[in-house]
Amino acid sequence: MGVVILLAVTAVWVLIPTSMPRAVYTAVNSFLPQDLMIPTPAAVAVVPTTAPQPTVDEASLLPDTLMDSEAGNGANVMTMAEALNQGPRTGEPTRIVVPAINLDAPVEPIGVTPIQSGGETYYQWLVPNDYIAGWHDNSALLGQPGNTVLNGHHNVYGEVFRDIIDLEVGDKVILYDANRSYDYEVTDKEILLERDQPLEVRLENAQWIAPTDDERITLVTCWPYTDNSHRLVVVARPITSGQSTK
Repeated sequence: MGVVILLAVTAVWVLIPTSMPRAVYTAVNSFLPQDLMIPTPAAVAVVPTTAPQPTVDEASLLPDTLMDSEAGNGANVMTMAEALNQGPRTGEPTRIVVPAINLDAPVEPIGVTPIQSGGETYYQWLVPNDYIAGWHDNSALLGQPGNTVLNGHHNVYGEVFRDIIDLEVGDKVILYDANRSYDYEVTDKEILLERDQPLEVRLENAQWIAPTDDERITLVTCWPYTDNSHRLVVVARPITSGQSTK
């Protein structure tokens, strides 16, 4: 089973449907929504974690404020016409290659879907239901300062991120946009308990997919293979000139 990472969409995307993230339009027609969701920071209720099902993933939390800098600069906001007609932008991931685990997969932009439950609004990240990694379209472009976040299933729908648990510090990760490749090396790997955890813990876990000042990529899925009680996070940073990798 893969991962659903959740976050709140800024108000401008909700109130002005002609100007919203490209991935929202893409997600509507391309991906099926998952089952679990989280509240915006204004909400106090958290949907309880349930026993894992074949197509259900569990959720991490991310507050509204983490989206503000992304929405404010307009870098990832476009009109409906632009969303339908524009190809991949410079820095938009289109492919991921990880030689150490024989991973070579396409990358597609993904967005969130709003869910109403019990009078609260919840938002959930979608996950490609195929051997495809999903790029969080509000996260950083390749080659730019910030956190480029990719998610993927690990035990259903092609299991694209099945083997990232085996990555070690120093392993090379290569991402491509439409024009070039970007080389990174693994610097961190974290396994975070998510199921039945209080809001505070899940918010802390979600900081791994929050915007950053440094350039990095973050791969996210569930763990272990026979369950989805934890979140697996792998962080890789750019390889500098003269730096050796595995």
